[in-house]
Amino acid sequence: MRFVLGFLVAAVFLIAGNSNVGTAIADFKSTFLIGTADYSTLSWMSDDASPAWRDKVLAQIQGNGDTHADVMARSYDKKFKTVDGVDRASWRARYQKLLDGGIAPVTWLISDDSPQVYKQGLANQIEYQNKVVDAVDDLTSHYVVCLECDEYYSANEVSVLIQNLRRKGVNKPIGVHLTPGMSGKEAYIKDADIIYLQTGFDKTDDQIRESVRYAVSLGKPVVVSEYHKEGTSEEARRIGDLICTEFPTVVGTGNGRGSTTCASYAMPEEEESKWEKFHGKYDDELAVIMLAMITFSASTLITLPFQMQYNYANEDGAYEVLFAAPITETTDGGFTINESGRVMGFISGTFDKLFGEPNGDTRRNSDRR
Repeated sequence: MRFVLGFLVAAVFLIAGNSNVGTAIADFKSTFLIGTADYSTLSWMSDDASPAWRDKVLAQIQGNGDTHADVMARSYDKKFKTVDGVDRASWRARYQKLLDGGIAPVTWLISDDSPQVYKQGLANQIEYQNKVVDAVDDLTSHYVVCLECDEYYSANEVSVLIQNLRRKGVNKPIGVHLTPGMSGKEAYIKDADIIYLQTGFDKTDDQIRESVRYAVSLGKPVVVSEYHKEGTSEEARRIGDLICTEFPTVVGTGNGRGSTTCASYAMPEEEESKWEKFHGKYDDELAVIMLAMITFSASTLITLPFQMQYNYANEDGAYEVLFAAPITETTDGGFTINESGRVMGFISGTFDKLFGEPNGDTRRNSDRR
């Protein structure tokens, strides 16, 4: 007899593989808003984009002196063109077109304003991003795990997505992009290599400085990616130049820049990666847990229908184990337990999903377009 624990998802994810962190050096210069969203590179991978449209976008970013292009791997944002589904041949051709034009693609793995994706759960996005990696990892410069992540993912979920990329074998920088500002959102970047900072639009120079200053104080390289709606304008270029001139640890800009050069980013290559150290220390514990769960499932014919996730924290051996499962189609629940034995429960879902439709629009709006 097969007994299924009704509200849990049938999946077990245990630590596998390693992260041989390679070296990537660049001054990232991109312009993802041109004519606001009309010629945004975020639509580059859409099947709805014509060859003529791509030619025009490529010519504009080349003319803007860009070195990189931000391309979206999955999006239902109505302001851009839809992207969902990975076709290896066409995707590689589109990436190669950028590379042949002297532009390095930066892969953004999921957009905001895409509820069709979020309601399918985190495991679905992990599966999708793995397909993206299989298709174009050798052609991409680096990754941004999600756009405005804090609108729809918890900090813990963002860490899970990043750690799964590392276990998949990604050895390139991984960035995190959030709604404007970094204060109060520090937990979101704990596993990221790069902060993709949004200052917000229509800000004074001093407001931009304050936002960038706090981001760089967090100790990670910063790409100031979102500060102007028209990246080819003189004002956007002026702001980009200001950022790179005054903040020597900023490694790139995403909304236009003049002739100023930002700092180069070097992802250090470690003799033994932090994942390898973690495995070396906890291999026995992980093996025992896996064996016990598989044995239990096989001997009782009980499907173990929950997602189990080890989340590596730091080189000192801190970690947590996450158990997660859908409660409804739109809400996940579960708990985490860390190396000290502390247990914390969580429910992941937006207020309108949990409590019904709101009277007004309660979502944060960065007024990007």
